[in-house]
Amino acid sequence: MLRLRLRQLLEARGMSPYGLAKFTGLSLNTIYRLSRPNGRFRLIRADTIERLCGALRVTPSELFEYEKPS
Repeated sequence: MLRLRLRQLLEARGMSPYGLAKFTGLSLNTIYRLSRPNGRFRLIRADTIERLCGALRVTPSELFEYEKPS
């Protein structure tokens, strides 16, 4: 299962969801939806990945983690 590490990256950088929304131009609702504690998401657009990676200064491989299904 592919998981988004957005919540952990925000905490590590001391950034709030609101600050990330302002910086990226994404809606606060989108940021909250993508920063769920379990890291699950249904759909994420390529341009959203680019904005998040640019704002957090990470690569897509650092933004996501793969967890083998049990």
